Amino acid sequence: MDRLTKLIEKGPVLLDGAMGTELNARGASAGQCLEELNLVQPALVLGVHRDYIAAGADIIETNSFRANRFGLGDFYLEERVREINLAAARIAVEARNNSGRPVLVAGSVGPLGRPMEPVGAIKRSSAERIFAEQVQALVEGGVDLLVLETFTSLGELEVAVEAARRVAPDTPVMAHLSFDDEANPAQAAAALVQALDPMGVAAIGANCGGGPNAALEVTGHLAAAGARTISVMPNAGLPQRVGGRLLYTTGPDYFAEAAERLVNAGARLVGGCCGTGPRHIAMMRKRLSALGTAPRARLGPTASPEVPGAETAPRSRLARELAQERFAVSVELTPPRGIDPRRMLEGARLLKEAGVDYANVTDSAMARLRMGVISCAALVQQQVGLEAIAHFTCRDRNVMAIQSELIGAHALGIRNILALRGDPPRVGDYPNATPVWDVNAVGLITILSNFNRGLDANGTPIGERASFHIGAAVNPSAEDLEKELRLLRRKLAAGADFIVTNPIYEEAALDRLQAIAADTRVPVLVGVLPLLSVRQAEYLHNEVPGMTVPERLRQRLEKAGDRAAELGVDLAVEFLDAARSHVQGAYVIPAAARYDLAARVVTRTRELVG
Repeated sequence: MDRLTKLIEKGPVLLDGAMGTELNARGASAGQCLEELNLVQPALVLGVHRDYIAAGADIIETNSFRANRFGLGDFYLEERVREINLAAARIAVEARNNSGRPVLVAGSVGPLGRPMEPVGAIKRSSAERIFAEQVQALVEGGVDLLVLETFTSLGELEVAVEAARRVAPDTPVMAHLSFDDEANPAQAAAALVQALDPMGVAAIGANCGGGPNAALEVTGHLAAAGARTISVMPNAGLPQRVGGRLLYTTGPDYFAEAAERLVNAGARLVGGCCGTGPRHIAMMRKRLSALGTAPRARLGPTASPEVPGAETAPRSRLARELAQERFAVSVELTPPRGIDPRRMLEGARLLKEAGVDYANVTDSAMARLRMGVISCAALVQQQVGLEAIAHFTCRDRNVMAIQSELIGAHALGIRNILALRGDPPRVGDYPNATPVWDVNAVGLITILSNFNRGLDANGTPIGERASFHIGAAVNPSAEDLEKELRLLRRKLAAGADFIVTNPIYEEAALDRLQAIAADTRVPVLVGVLPLLSVRQAEYLHNEVPGMTVPERLRQRLEKAGDRAAELGVDLAVEFLDAARSHVQGAYVIPAAARYDLAARVVTRTRELVG
């Protein structure tokens, strides 16, 4: 039996309080790498450990929460992962050895600080290596157990647990999720227990997040879900900003009273997170000692709690029509550069009169400043009656803004989303703008798919399931088609429901389109851009990446002279006639906002498909 299990069997176990906010309170600057203090100010860290031990903590945590390759990389210290973690463990061990008390040392491991696949770009294998690197150093430094804490993604927490179990199979692991106060804690607790209980962790629990009241609710749900050993470390309430710093105001007396309630609710290990200090731990020690060593009443293992089934919002018209194998035609609308959307809406009305049912609304294409896509899509749907296919890029939004905007889009009735990475700012009118790209197109599709399951990007339940109809882009004219297809397959695996192609003209691209349609087995909307002139065709062919206009078509346009735009319509209709047996729809892109020409393409295409 390991030392942690023996300690738990004796009665409620007290962990220490916060390290980061306590170091800041003792003089560390807010912008400093706190883990680097293990090397440059070890006495400061040692003093925090000693004070927590003197306050009565049974377990102290190393100053290594963000000491992984990414966290340290923010301070250009990524090559010192091993050195900093070894120092963190040895400082805590020194504090324990000089205390005269049988205190356990826990290696603190936090999340990567970067989204993992499939939402983010960090590969699972890379994440495992990064966690393993930190765990290995902490174990070599002499920790007795590992505390994985403040994870917001259950999937990332699972990866961290797997890495810890592989690197240090004999070292107990406590795994904590930070619960969202506004999410469904019952569902999240059940998912946490279901995922981690089979992995042999020593304790499952929650830390950070809200204050003691929120932690009490989570503890009850964890107990109801069958968690065998529960560990809880709440913040000292919610912070407030005073003089440029975040201060936590929940006092030691109140926190100690809450600790007793947490134990009575089923927690076997309690401690503090942000805002708690030695005084909080001392008062908790006093209150817990008064409880004695008798096991507290708690719920035994049960099935996952009953959670009302999440309903699903209605599907889009496009989703229904494609499912019925009806040929769908959409025309691209370009949002205005200014505050007046009338020209766009007039174009939308012209298209609707021509029989168009759907409008692709772009999202600052070519990184040019335009009115927001969600606003424009809502205007088109509400004022004109065309169902929108909103292009949505990852370029300008972090993962929180992405989710916020998509939730708002759903509330406005926008169901069709074409997930795009987005053009880099350097090609647009703000070349010095900072791109975000927290996630790529695959990650965006994953977020949308999660919403359709009633989950956020972290896998946390959000209630009612969304009904997004998710589109993915593909370029049949790509130079490396196999690479393009590999990316497309990842998008489909993430949950894409339909495909939209770049505009294509050449027969070779049509052959590729046929292969894509046969390989993917999801509806395809083929891109068509009616050409206006030979000059435009030369520009697209020579200056726009991913566009190929065959020489024979450019020659025909040159011979057409003033009738080039008429010929462009004829060529677009001819192409759709050749392609329609292999696709389920068309995506018509009017050059220079020539919605009249796009309307003619649609009218003649409708006559072809019947």
